[in-house]
Amino acid sequence: MSRYGYIRLDEAEVQLSRQALQLDTIGGFDRLFVEHQAVIDQWEQRNRLLNGLQSGDVIYTAAADRICNSLKDFLDFVQALEKIGADLVLLEEGLDTRTAAGQKSLRLLNSFQQLNHKAQSTRKKAGIAKARKKGRRIGRPPVSIPPDFRNICRLWSLGEISGREAMRRSGLKQTSFYKKAAELGYKPSGGKQADENKN
Repeated sequence: MSRYGYIRLDEAEVQLSRQALQLDTIGGFDRLFVEHQAVIDQWEQRNRLLNGLQSGDVIYTAAADRICNSLKDFLDFVQALEKIGADLVLLEEGLDTRTAAGQKSLRLLNSFQQLNHKAQSTRKKAGIAKARKKGRRIGRPPVSIPPDFRNICRLWSLGEISGREAMRRSGLKQTSFYKKAAELGYKPSGGKQADENKN
């Protein structure tokens, strides 16, 4: 079993002192990882620590916001530790995943995360429904087709022009062309594969 200390420094905190003093109360670390995080979502040292963990190892850090950016990030990180069989101790929060109290706290946090996810999903669906009711289109704008698209599709379907030529004339990319042509009931004379090979 190994004991690891983890410190993350952001732009507002350039010195180790506060976090180092907190970790000094524990001491006896096999290794100390220091994250100089210029970009919020880059976790080079945390990933290095995670990749080197073994069952029974314990990570100590000053607080939850020193090792994660959000509740979801925290729970995902703890889940990764659980798969390895490693544990986490947050000094400021007094959370130790080795204890029954720590496990109870994690279950509570998971419940809040699920509640938050459901609330966000409900708000999003309500917003979409409201926008549609007002006549606003949701999603990508429809692909515009030229006025003579039916004639282009007819020529392509009869084999008089290739798929590549039909796409050039219509100004559509391959996926959009085949989809729009199919919606109008047009198919390549020898099947789609044959048409593609012909190009």
